[in-house]
Order: sequence, then structure tokens, then C-alpha cells
Amino acid sequence: MSASIQREERDGIALLRLDRPVANALTPGLRADLMTALAEAETEPACTGIVIAGAGAGFSAGTDISEYDAAPEPPSVSDLCRLVAAFPKPVVAALHGDVLGAGLALGLAAHARVAQEDARLALPEITLGMMPGGGVTQRLPRLVGAQAALELMLSGRSVRAAEARLRPLFETVVAEDAEGAAVILARGLAQGRARPTPPRGLSDPLAYQKSVAAVRDRLGAGDSAARDILRAVEAAQLLPLARGLDFEEVLFEERAQSGTARAMRHMHVAETRARALPEMRRATPRALRRIAVAGSLPDDLAERLRKAGAILTDLPAGGADADLWIEAGASAPDGTARLRLDTGAGFGPAGLWLRYTAAGRFAELGVGPGSAAQDVAGLARLLSAGQGGFVRAALPAAGPGIGHALQATLDLAALTLLGAGSGVAEVDAGAAGLGFAQGPCLVMDHEGLAAAQARLAALAARLRLPEPGIDGPLAQRLARGAVGRAAGRGFYDHPPEGPRAPRSSDAATPPGGIPADRALHAALVNAAERLLAAGAVLRAGDLDVVAVRALGQARSAGGPLCQADARGLMAVLKDMKALAPLSAPLWEPHPALLARIREGLGYFGRRAAEISPA
Repeated sequence: MSASIQREERDGIALLRLDRPVANALTPGLRADLMTALAEAETEPACTGIVIAGAGAGFSAGTDISEYDAAPEPPSVSDLCRLVAAFPKPVVAALHGDVLGAGLALGLAAHARVAQEDARLALPEITLGMMPGGGVTQRLPRLVGAQAALELMLSGRSVRAAEARLRPLFETVVAEDAEGAAVILARGLAQGRARPTPPRGLSDPLAYQKSVAAVRDRLGAGDSAARDILRAVEAAQLLPLARGLDFEEVLFEERAQSGTARAMRHMHVAETRARALPEMRRATPRALRRIAVAGSLPDDLAERLRKAGAILTDLPAGGADADLWIEAGASAPDGTARLRLDTGAGFGPAGLWLRYTAAGRFAELGVGPGSAAQDVAGLARLLSAGQGGFVRAALPAAGPGIGHALQATLDLAALTLLGAGSGVAEVDAGAAGLGFAQGPCLVMDHEGLAAAQARLAALAARLRLPEPGIDGPLAQRLARGAVGRAAGRGFYDHPPEGPRAPRSSDAATPPGGIPADRALHAALVNAAERLLAAGAVLRAGDLDVVAVRALGQARSAGGPLCQADARGLMAVLKDMKALAPLSAPLWEPHPALLARIREGLGYFGRRAAEISPA
């Protein structure tokens, strides 16, 4: 027996335990080992039945998502599940702990299931722009009906095995020892004393169709993982199982290789890596239980810290024995970790700083020279426990902060395009094409044009970018009394029904001949390259995380550097060269980008596409 499969004999029942770090992930090697173990058990006359279980804390956390960005390695999850479902001897799955994704697919392929009542079942593929595979979309609705199946697949959330809506999945739900109960069931099935409960999910065709129709109305039109899930669940009622499995496999492969799924997998990996700081390997995290606060914290940040187990007190009460001071200017006692909040002006060159974005539940942790590793590690642990994301920004290289730098670049590039003849609607539509929820012109309207002018003037000086000119688009609108959304007029008019862009003249040739989305993207990539070259962040993915979590770019876009890899760096470079005459500080290609292209490298281990745009 292989190292990844434990085998134990229990009176004619072969108990096969998945045993592979981490969390019994169904890697190609583990899948092959399990198929080998099943093949051996099939030929043994003394073996009358199989129980598949998981060693350790859970059954299986599913597949490693990095598989989908590499060449397929057999056997697939579908191959394994088909073998289990067609196995000539009874197969019972004993489920406990986490039963996620492909792990649940394996459990559904078994002839029967036993679960511990606290087992956690989830199909998180939707959160990665994918759909469940391995037969889930065909077997699950046949067992529990369309409504419960769609709720589980479209939410991605974890549910307990004891929930009533999941009861048809299991022969029995036990308080403990799912393995023992599964062995008893497998023996009964082998001896003909028990039979699996027949699936009842298709027993009410009209209710099934109503559930499908309700979800279809809610989703609307469009191409998405959710729509593919719905199509597959609808097919489960219309097609025989074998044809339904084939249909699911086609949809699954197409969705897994879509640009959206690749971007969302990239974001998942980037966010996970961003939380791994070097200080956490070098030092024991400082315990930050009592936190003294000078001034006021954003409500969302205060809630996040309390959820992490921190006790917040106002200064001066309790300040002397606090583990951490969060302050806007007061001095902390010697020996106390001191954290300054970025209240809008950005980071200073030294010390520990925090910029918090409530909308994205995201923090940027500025780490200055000489900061104690135990303090940085303690803050990272506290932020992780608070169930939000964060990245590390190295000071003084990060300047005013990563989020401020990227947003200022986006805004200044937009103003440059406006000054060169682009329309407001055109520029903001370009940002929308990159996945931003709001374009830079509308963002500045919400901020107030005078405040935006002051912010960009201060940031431009620190970033060595062109300041908004005294005769530029911002100054012109301010001179005409257009001060932003609060006054009803800025770049947009703001009637009660919502923002309305000014009327544009006939479409003109874009500045430099480059559409607004590509121009804004090229400016962001150049800014990211400057930050990387300065050592402001630990890795390229951190910049994509900031763009998504702090600037509001869609996860399905993957961030500007993921987009650059997907498009090809040569294509981005060509746009930069065309735009550089408009503003060299924004678009003159950074030497590090040129070196990256010469070496044939992308940002995330892929080779840069050596192509030019059509």
C-alpha cells in the first residue's frame, strides 16, 4: 500500500484512508494511489466491501487549484469518481471534518455515505469562477433535488452534515466514529442485509423545474460559472446519468480554462501568499491582546480587531499596560508596539503604519526600517484572525502607500487622457473594461474635485508624476463651479436619478491611438513595475491584491499584472511607447519592464507572450 493510502482490514471490509498532507488534497498522485488500492481490493476474494475515509482532521479538502493552470495529469477526479461509482463491491464513504469540492465529489460517487454530524460540506468552486466537477452537478441534485443542490453549489458556503436539507445524502449521520458506522453499513450491503436508499431528488419533476426556473430568473442572461452550474443541474433531470456526466465534463473543462477562472484562481493564490510575511518566520508573534486607541478607529476595523480577540480601550485609560497603541500622533510608552493609522495622507518613512479599506475589509501594513519582527508578526496574526486580507508594504520604498500610489496613477492617467481630448464617459468606460467598479472621474466626483486636486498634487510630488496643472481638466471644472457630487456637478452632472456624463462630440482618435482601457492599464503596469523595482512589496501578486481589495477592481479581472500576463507584455509595451509622448512619467517604460521582456518572463512564472497587438 502507498504512503498516501492507509489500508485496514475489518472482517472482510477494506478501510482505505486518504492520508496526504495538506488536508488529504486529491492530488493526481493520491487519486492514482486510491485507484490502485481499489483495483487490488477488487481482485481479493476476502474483500467484500470498501470504506473510503480520511485520516486526520478531515475527509478531503479537494484538489490543489494549481492543477488547473498546468497540463492535465491523469487520473482526473472524474476518472476516479467513475471508477468508484461502477465498483463491483459496495463502497461507502465515511465523512468527517472538511469535505470540500472534489472531496465531496468522491463521497457522492460512493454507493452510500455515513457522516459525522459536525462534518463540513462545501463546494467552493464558484468562488474561483469554476463549477463543481467529478459528477457533482449530476449526482447531488439526484439525491437532494435542484433547490438544495443549487443553494450549495451557487453559494460556495460550508454547511453541516446534520442540516435537514442534506439528510437525503446520507444513510446515517452519527455523533462520532463515522468509520465504524460505515464499516457496519458496508458489511450489511455486501451481505444483502441492507440496500442504499434510492435517490429521491428527481421524484417531483414539477418542483425541480420550478427551482431551476427561479434560479434562471435570478441569474439573468450572460456567460458565467453560475449559468453553467444551472445548465448542468437542469441536464440532470433531462439526461441519463452517463450522458449528464459527459455534459458536465465538457462544461467543467471550458469553465476551468476561462479567463475569469484563471484570474480568480490567481487572486486566491495571491491573497494567500500575501499573508505569509518573512517576520512570521523570524520571530514569535507578539501577543497583542490589549490595544489602546488614540482617536477613533473605523468601525469596521474596530469590529475586526475585536473578532480577533483584542480588547480595545481609549487613551489614557489603560494605556500604560497596553500591548499595542494605535494612534494618530501621541507617543507610546517605551516597549509598547506603536501603530500609526493612515487617515488619508499616506505613510511616513519609518515605523509601523496601517491603511484600512473598509469596503474591501483589507489592510495595508506599512513596515519601516528597524521595526521589530515580533511586532510585525503579531500584527499580521491579528489581522489574519480578524478574517480579512492584508499586504506588507516596505517603507520608505512604498512611499505614500501602495493603494495611494496605484489610485493616484489611475487618476493622473485619466486626467492626462482628458486633457488630450478623451471624453469623461470614454475614460470611465475604459476603467470599467479593466474591471473597476467606478471610473476615476466618478471617484473624483464623489471625493470632491478640490479634495482630489489637493490629494493628487501631494501624491504626484512623492511619486514623481505630473501634478494636475493649473489649466488642466480638474482646474477647469473647479473654475466653472463644478466641485463634485455634493454640489450636483463635477465631471458628471448628478441629478437625483444618478450621474450623467456630459455630452460628447463626435468620436475622435484616442490619444496616442490607444483606447482608454489599454492606456489606463499601461499606466498601472508601469507604476507596479516602479514599486516592484523599489522593493515596496514582497511579490508581484501583492500589487494585484491591492488593486482588487483596495481600489475596487473585480476579482474576476485578476489585477493589472495578471491582466498584463494574459495579454502579453510586448503588447503592453507597445501601448506604453505610443503613449509616452503624452506623459513620460506615466508611460515611459520602466527599465525593469524592458529587462523582463528581454528575458521572456511574465509576472507569475509564465513566459511573456512575444506578440504585438493587432
